[in-house]
Amino acid sequence: MGTTITPTDQAAQVWSNALLLIRQNKGLTARQKGWLEGVIPEAIYGTTMVLCVDNASTLQIMQTELMHPLLEALTLANGGVTLFPAFKLLPEEDKKSTNPSSAPVAAAEPEEPAEPAAPATPGAPAAPVASATSAAASAMPTAEPKFGEAAPASLPTEPAVAATLPMTDVPVTPVMPAAQPMVPQAAMPTAAMPAAMPTAVPMQPAPAMAQPAMPEYSSVTQGQLPIPTNMPEQHIQRGTSQPQLDPDTHLNKNATFDNFVPGDSNQFARTVALAVAEGSGRDYNPLCIYGGSGLGKTHLLNAIGNYALVKDPSLKVRYVTTEEFTNEFIESIRPEGSDAKPMSEFNHRYRSVDVLLIDDIQFLSGKSQTMEQFFHTFNTLQQANKRIVIASDVAPKKLKDFEDRLISRFESGLVVDVKPPKLETRIAILRMMAETNGVTVPRDVLDMIAEHCTENIRQLEGALTRVTAQATLNSQPITRALAEQVLKDYNTNVEVKPTDIMGQVAKYFHLTFDDLVGRSRTKNVALARQIAMYLTREMTSMSLVDIGQVFGGRDHTTVMHNCDRISSEMGSKQEIYNYVMELTVRLKQPTGE
Repeated sequence: MGTTITPTDQAAQVWSNALLLIRQNKGLTARQKGWLEGVIPEAIYGTTMVLCVDNASTLQIMQTELMHPLLEALTLANGGVTLFPAFKLLPEEDKKSTNPSSAPVAAAEPEEPAEPAAPATPGAPAAPVASATSAAASAMPTAEPKFGEAAPASLPTEPAVAATLPMTDVPVTPVMPAAQPMVPQAAMPTAAMPAAMPTAVPMQPAPAMAQPAMPEYSSVTQGQLPIPTNMPEQHIQRGTSQPQLDPDTHLNKNATFDNFVPGDSNQFARTVALAVAEGSGRDYNPLCIYGGSGLGKTHLLNAIGNYALVKDPSLKVRYVTTEEFTNEFIESIRPEGSDAKPMSEFNHRYRSVDVLLIDDIQFLSGKSQTMEQFFHTFNTLQQANKRIVIASDVAPKKLKDFEDRLISRFESGLVVDVKPPKLETRIAILRMMAETNGVTVPRDVLDMIAEHCTENIRQLEGALTRVTAQATLNSQPITRALAEQVLKDYNTNVEVKPTDIMGQVAKYFHLTFDDLVGRSRTKNVALARQIAMYLTREMTSMSLVDIGQVFGGRDHTTVMHNCDRISSEMGSKQEIYNYVMELTVRLKQPTGE
């Protein structure tokens, strides 16, 4: 089963992401950001995060000038779900016992002495938790500051939060970020304030705020990000999971936020991506998303582009892989001729866009001329305040053979990662895949597949395809017993190399290695090549670009088409299903025989 996260662990994770966001907030001064470095997260209870501060001056700053940006950062770091801070002033003995590694970073003191914190209520514990709203209840402006800007000294009244102590060592139901409306995901435990918690000021409903007609937003409280609860319809092509490519933008129209399943491994990245797509994440430019293959980076890039176009159809959006960018650049510097595309056309195509989404940036490594061209393209777009989103398999600082000036630009925005999904998220992803393909799969079968496949989403898709194809071809109901039978030889612990796959496929179809990487398009060779690509895509962590290079330098779209074709035909052609299953058994045996 999935790992249970404690309130303390969740607080540490959310606070780490919140600090990352606050450091990118260009509306705050270095002095203001410095106050936050010494804050220590204690735990999350329901919609409240307890933050420990060691002096009254820090408490005062938190409750006044930093309240609004803090609320925004906490909400965004919590996956878009509103999270209110409650402050705990540490007594002297607690300060001494605090871990030195979490001691406050020295921050510039205010030029004038800060006003003293409000006196504690008579009879209250010595270490009170200050309500996040007590300091924000003075006369307030009606207009909410724009996201990313420093908050005014006064803020609208917030719903009251826990105002007494102690809250440590109280048994709490583990809190998981709630899902955004209209986004299917695994059932998460409902967050609730612990019954044993001392009496707190009652939580009051947030007043509704005026919202734009399109898209529709929920009633929100001051500090909550403008993330829509009713997303504009994005015309998802139902009944198929195959890409629907737009010839102008190169976007996959079927990859949207609606069908991106959030979980604790990717929710922060999803929420930031949605803020960028909304146009409210101005400080997060560029946005760099990194993580292993098959974890949803490409989906997020496409979702950003699709959402931005639904919100503003006049935008110029372009999704491109590094391979495509490189090929187009090479085409632009070819000698003049009838087929030559001049450099001016290339520059205009990429430097006039409003949103540039570039995938697999790591493949710029070793391409000095292309890297130089991308550097100037990047600078032009960033100086024009155009949105740039980059995906990579590693963090920017780990990119090999990249110039420091380019890495520093990638890190000047926001860098977020996506991790392998946990059990609940894997089950939700499988359910989404089944619904998209119009197949009803019992919950116990989804559980079994999710427990069997733990690495990435691609692995889940392959296992589900095999099970549903077997049931369809043999007119059998989809049961756990069937799934176990189909997947018994699907050993995910056996490492398979692309050369192993190509060798076994060539041997199985009585071909040679050169046949698979060559240009022959005879029926037998083409089918073997398609199956080899499908198995490589499913059994390895290689990207589409990588696979294309292994198979004779083919374009990633060719690989995608071949993989989708085999996946589709497995459910309608018994021979294709048999080929894939028999080859899988051979490849998954420990000896590879």
